[in-house]
Amino acid sequence: MSETAVNDTPLMTDELFQLFAKFIYDFAGIRLSDQKKTLMVSRFQKRLRALGLSSYQEYYKRVKADEDETIIMLNCISTNTTKFFRENHHFEYLRDTLIPRLVESRCQQREIRIWSAGCSTGEEPYSIAVSVSEALRERFPNADPDDPFCGWDVKILASDISTNVLASAQRGIYSMEQLPDRLAPDFLRRHFLKGTEALTGAFAVKDFLKQVVRFRRLNLKDATYPFTKKFDLIFCRNVMIYFDDPMKNHVLNMFHRNLSDDGHLFLGHSETMFNNALFKPVGITVYRRL
Repeated sequence: MSETAVNDTPLMTDELFQLFAKFIYDFAGIRLSDQKKTLMVSRFQKRLRALGLSSYQEYYKRVKADEDETIIMLNCISTNTTKFFRENHHFEYLRDTLIPRLVESRCQQREIRIWSAGCSTGEEPYSIAVSVSEALRERFPNADPDDPFCGWDVKILASDISTNVLASAQRGIYSMEQLPDRLAPDFLRRHFLKGTEALTGAFAVKDFLKQVVRFRRLNLKDATYPFTKKFDLIFCRNVMIYFDDPMKNHVLNMFHRNLSDDGHLFLGHSETMFNNALFKPVGITVYRRL
């Protein structure tokens, strides 16, 4: 596992890359192919400089001994590219179909529980909160206009393994490029605040959206998930593309266990569920719990 350097630039051996890859898989369930070695090297260089380390072998020993650095390492290799209302057909289905159904089936409890698993920098859970508010406003047009959720107890859990993206999500400040084009001005005013001065060209989600979203670090590889109540809906989009089949099966089993009997699961556009007896497809990468 020795390393050599050219012009004082540390090199990573194939053997050491495999050790990193195994450690990352064991910790987070993320499978890295051999093609990811170049990416890993380029992403880890900054950490070596920041920590004053001279080799990737030293860095490997560091992450093995320090879970905080393990999380920083995972932040380095993660790709967190998302936008508000990405794959918008999901939010339309949520607003037009599933929330009206929940309004009927949960009319006594008046509670809605949703989990955004792998929430990245927060665009997804805030998009969910907007869609739920819009659906409830449409269903209850005579509700108090100052109550964006029309008397319903809405809670959205937003989880990710990365502490960096969770910190960014909690701030709730984004560039205008994160919004789709052609959103109606009154829609924008209802949900977002336009940035001024130092925040010109940015926007913030309104406080009433932040109040229903709770951010929490969670590792989907964990054997159990720390929930006491079941969720009506789970979003886990463009996350399982990083997992192999055993990890996918584990996560799907855990989602099934933590969904209500009539719950629904949303996956990403490139993720499909074959030969799975736990869920039934009901829309474009939308599945109902069986």
